[in-house]
Amino acid sequence: MRVTVVGTGTAAPRLERRQSCVVVEAGEEMLVFDLGSGAVRGLVRAGLDPFSADRIFFTHFHPDHTVDVVPLLFAMKYGTDESRTRPLHITGPQPFLDFWRSITDVWGEWMVGYYPTEVSELPHDCPAPLELPGCRVTWAPAEHRPESISYRLDSENGAFVYTGDTEYAESVVDLARGAHTLLIECSFPDENPVPGHLTPSGVARIASEASVERVVLTHIYPAAEELDLVAEVSQGYDGEVTLAGDGLRFEV
Repeated sequence: MRVTVVGTGTAAPRLERRQSCVVVEAGEEMLVFDLGSGAVRGLVRAGLDPFSADRIFFTHFHPDHTVDVVPLLFAMKYGTDESRTRPLHITGPQPFLDFWRSITDVWGEWMVGYYPTEVSELPHDCPAPLELPGCRVTWAPAEHRPESISYRLDSENGAFVYTGDTEYAESVVDLARGAHTLLIECSFPDENPVPGHLTPSGVARIASEASVERVVLTHIYPAAEELDLVAEVSQGYDGEVTLAGDGLRFEV
């Protein structure tokens, strides 16, 4: 699996950090996780073709994780020389179908293309994995919004976990257990925690309890940007720690 962290930012506007977006290339499919503001241009900046997305997954419904789905689909319909024919799968946690209807009620006539669009929602707990051409997708509840989930992708080479927004949760630890790489939010300093988000000590706790090999930090608010986050997480976790910037690419 090839992972590109397209957007590492938050609701706080920063030139150097677009809002949340992660791309996983697996089994000749392009999977997009979250589409915050700036994600579409971030895909282009990272050398990825936005029109190549096969599947879009959302962790929750906050704008900094969803808002660029509208310009992406608008571009797929009107911004390409060749009309798309292959299906686009769009998936999110329950009640995603209600959320999707609210978007299409406003933008549908212009946004939804003529290619097959398959929209589905995931129950909060994972009853069975999604078997995709290049990986198996499972998920678990996260502690942020009522609908929030984290995702795990297992391939023959290892497992990748993307938490989305969350604070410490045993369900996220269980999901990440034994994973090769954990892409995890690290939003605020330990001295100024915010409910629904992680600080360096919370990241270290999840990573240590889950025994992951590598941690990559994302979703960085300005107050956390001022810290040496790698050093702070490393105080409670002895594996590899990387602070992601927009466009970071790595293999799992």
